Amino acid sequence: MSQRVVFTFDEGSLDSLKQVQTRADFPSMGTAVRDSIQLSEILQDQVAAGFTEVVLRNPRTNQEKTLVIPSLQKVAKAASTNKSS
Repeated sequence: MSQRVVFTFDEGSLDSLKQVQTRADFPSMGTAVRDSIQLSEILQDQVAAGFTEVVLRNPRTNQEKTLVIPSLQKVAKAASTNKSS
């Protein structure tokens, strides 16, 4: 069962959503939002399992970068606070 949801975006957020849609070639903004939500859930599940860093590797050069995702740091902090309570 699906449910229709209406969001109101400020101009900057709407521009960001359109950019995500264009870069990933999503057929609609709704698809871009759904995919972003799925990615967020996957990352939150990993934080709950104790993982707090996202490492990207360029397979051609083996260069690596570690991403810091502020919203995941909040989830990790909340999870550690709840465990110590």
